Amino acid sequence: MPPTIRYPGVYVTEVDAFPPSVVGVETALPAFIGYTERADIGGKSMYGKPVKVASLAEFLAVFGGPYQPSFKISEVPAPANAGSVDATIIDRAAGTERYYAIKHDNAARFNLYRSIKLFYENGGGTCYIVSVGTFTDNGANTVVAKDDLLAGIDACKEAEDATMLAIPDAVLLPPNSDQKWAQSNDFYDVANAMLAQCNTLKNRIALIDVYGTGHLNGETALQFQKDLNTVVSAFRAGIEADDLSYGAAYFPFLRTSAFSSIDITYRFFDHTDLKEILKTQCALLYQDAHKDAVDALIAKIDPDHHDAPADDAAIATLESELTSVLPVLKQLEDRLARTLGTLPPSAAMAGVMARVDNTKGVWNAPANVSLNSVIAPTIDITNDQQEDLNVPLDGKSICAIRSFPGRGTVPWGARTLDGNSNDWRYIQVRRTLIYIEQSIKNAMMPFVFAANDGKTWATVVSAISNFLQQTWAQGGLMGNTPSQAFSVECGLGSTMTAQDILEGYMVVEVRVSMLHPAEFIALNFKQKIAEG
Repeated sequence: MPPTIRYPGVYVTEVDAFPPSVVGVETALPAFIGYTERADIGGKSMYGKPVKVASLAEFLAVFGGPYQPSFKISEVPAPANAGSVDATIIDRAAGTERYYAIKHDNAARFNLYRSIKLFYENGGGTCYIVSVGTFTDNGANTVVAKDDLLAGIDACKEAEDATMLAIPDAVLLPPNSDQKWAQSNDFYDVANAMLAQCNTLKNRIALIDVYGTGHLNGETALQFQKDLNTVVSAFRAGIEADDLSYGAAYFPFLRTSAFSSIDITYRFFDHTDLKEILKTQCALLYQDAHKDAVDALIAKIDPDHHDAPADDAAIATLESELTSVLPVLKQLEDRLARTLGTLPPSAAMAGVMARVDNTKGVWNAPANVSLNSVIAPTIDITNDQQEDLNVPLDGKSICAIRSFPGRGTVPWGARTLDGNSNDWRYIQVRRTLIYIEQSIKNAMMPFVFAANDGKTWATVVSAISNFLQQTWAQGGLMGNTPSQAFSVECGLGSTMTAQDILEGYMVVEVRVSMLHPAEFIALNFKQKIAEG
């Protein structure tokens, strides 16, 4: 009946047929922080602000494309391992060789664009982007800076529905010194700030790349193992968060197809360095009129040359002509493509988590699935090496990414950094609890200031129970029956005292039985004696 009857007539009252419900929150919504070409929407600056994008095309529209580097090239002494140099010029007449190396300066490299591309290629969807600066500052190269990334982390607080946090540019922060290449106070300040925010907000996890991985190129097995131990030990010593269950670390870096040799042109190199090298090879290969013609091509590399290419088509034409007559350029481009295609794994793993969530559910381990657009991990990890990564004495587990014949490159671990915890050892357990907690938290907001009585308690218990029933039916909770999978209580004498009610507290106790992965599968075989 209507609450007030004032005149004769027909009154219509709608009565809710269904109780309030709990709607599951988004589980795969990462926030990426880094440097971009620009950051504007309709002319309005978006630097330092979380911007939600749903595709690579949207990213390009708001933040622009990749950084166009200009790498230095220098002649180096004859190496012990010829495969460790980037290019070689052979003077067959003199029986000598010249060796050249590309200088890979972190200050002139940025990972965000290529990482976002890798994220989408591995199943990623909607994500937040926080641009902390451009590639150039007043015409000079921007240096990846700790303060910029920390400001980006702070800005991510505004992205209240983000469920992951990743900073692919963080591995480009400088080390403490050349002698301590695996130690970077700046990197660990950023990594610990990521974990601190996740611990505080309790609605997201940090995906952290292992710093110093790019140094692991030891020429002997003994040196490699020593360097590997240095990298892993420094990483574990640098991570100092209070609650490690809100973070996951991945190792090693990935060789990806983000850049192929056809994506690289002569414009990726310092034109002064490149001209000198090309002229050296030209002098060895050509004479007379042929040499003059090739020298004329080389001169066009200088952007200030009167006949320098002015558009993409002209650049492509000059590129084709140069590589056809000067093989050293192709050597340099092939090596640079492999270098620029090497990326930290955090963005790829964010894509994997989105893919697994959408196809199987957040309660499934983001592991043992092939990585797309990944050629191989930069390091082949053995079973013995992974044993220490997966189950270390200090509990700071690192998830390994490995390559297996016939299966490609797969994440071969699903542990949080809190590897010694029986409750929070696994990534999917922590992420499932975040999903359940945040979904229920959002659904309870309408009951703030509601009457703290039996009717409200019954409504709350019913709404949460229905949500957990659906989660169990989808395979997200362990148990043969709903009663084995979860329980929900709320009431005077069970979860609250009279004093709690007087003080305005409504306490709901939710217990859930979480799924754990079959991480170690033991197969026991016995011979059966034939029966005669």
